[in-house]
Amino acid sequence: MPPLQKKALYSLIIGIAFTITLIAVLIGQGDITELDRNLSLRLLMYAVLVGVPLVYLVLVGLTLRKPRQVDERDKVIIERSGRTQLLAVIFSLAAWTIVLTEVYHDNGQVPVIFLNLIFVSTLIISTLAQSLGILIGYWRMNSNG
Repeated sequence: MPPLQKKALYSLIIGIAFTITLIAVLIGQGDITELDRNLSLRLLMYAVLVGVPLVYLVLVGLTLRKPRQVDERDKVIIERSGRTQLLAVIFSLAAWTIVLTEVYHDNGQVPVIFLNLIFVSTLIISTLAQSLGILIGYWRMNSNG
């Protein structure tokens, strides 16, 4: 397994663990507006906001800075993984828009705390999708011969 592929896998696994932890804590609070009232909960969300991209940067980003660990195949995979990343971000924003519009349509407004959640989820999804895109790129390259 090439170094970039291995580090993308580790980044994806750690990022998913961070994300599941955040989701479990948010669900455990019962009401999303608790996030707005609870500083500790917001700090946890911000820690995940920093943690997931930081893990990606350390594991994958630093590998890309070492020319001896990255060959032409890796560069092509990185470029193509951006498509997965873009699609994931677009679909997540579309999901937020549809769900929030339908849930809060009668209220006429969406609680402000959702702006933080939209931003955090978009950044996390973007980072996870980049790692996933790298793994998909290696899988496709290996399955095509």
